Formats: sequence, structure tokens, C-alpha cells
Amino acid sequence: MVSGRVLVAGIGYRNLRDHSAGVYAADRLMNQRWPECVVVEDLSYCPVAVSWRLLEEPEGARFERAVFVAAVERGRVPGAVVAYMWDGVLPDAEEVQRCVSDAVTGVIHLDNSLVVTRQLGALPAEVAVVEIEPMLHEFGEEFSAPVAAAFHAACRLVTELALDPHLAEALPRAPLGGARAHSTAT
Repeated sequence: MVSGRVLVAGIGYRNLRDHSAGVYAADRLMNQRWPECVVVEDLSYCPVAVSWRLLEEPEGARFERAVFVAAVERGRVPGAVVAYMWDGVLPDAEEVQRCVSDAVTGVIHLDNSLVVTRQLGALPAEVAVVEIEPMLHEFGEEFSAPVAAAFHAACRLVTELALDPHLAEALPRAPLGGARAHSTAT
């Protein structure tokens, strides 16, 4: 089912309870068996450096699709899992510059990472996003009950989106935050 190279990427902070969901998803997904064309990485570091890493791929072997997973506060019910194809539209120049400034000062956030890597030409055209709505934003390793209940389903969804390009293509196209995106029940 998989065609072309696919990047599966987790974004987040370690030891920050629910906000670690993207990082822990990457950890878990790295331990799965994948076709050779699927690469799973924790991209929770400076988006400028992430861009360099992605641009270092040989010209003929760059990623054709990407699936990003992260916990992002959007005001949804805690534990909600939302998936969408990012429409790739960048904010205005001032906001892009703010994202780049945040990147060089150490801010790790899904939106920031996607904006900077898109601006620098490092992302493939097709980017699927899986967001988990966090509840707890505090130091610690354990998820809140809603995020713990949603975590396995989110990882399964990421796997399905990485392996089945038709499933990814069927997702609604939406701006960052997935305002028009499909929410899955957990």
C-alpha cells in the first residue's frame, strides 16, 4: 500500500505529562515493524535544524508524505484525537518571522515546527496531522486519564495514515489546528 518515502514524526516535550504525547508516540512507533520506506523520528528539536535534517535527504529520495503527531491545546475535549491534511498555507510574513524567532529560542510546538519547515522548503507537499487534545500541562511522565485512553488509538491512526496513502488523502484539508477537521471518538 505504501508508495514513496514516508516520514512519521512526533513533536513535543519529554516529561511534560499530556504534552509529551507526540514524543511518546514516536518512541512507541519506532518499535513497530515498518516497510523500509517509512522512517519514524522524534523531531522535537529546533525546527531550523529539523529543516536541515530533512533537506539533507538525497534529492531523489526525499520524503513524499509526512504524518506528524503531537499534543496541542485547541480547546477541544481532553483526549480528543483530530486528524487532517494540513493545507500548507503559511501565515503572513510577520507570523513566519515570529515562528523562526521562537524556533531559535527553543520553542517546540507542532504549529511552529510545521510553519518553519514549510517556509524553509523542507516538508513534502502532503502532510497529515494527528493532534491529541491535552488536559495536563505539568512536569511528569504519566498522561491524564483522557489522554491515556486516546493514546493507543492515536498511534494506530498514525500507523494507518503512514501505510495507506488513500486513507491520508481522504482526510479533510484544513489549516493548522484542523478547524474543519474530522475528530475521532476515543
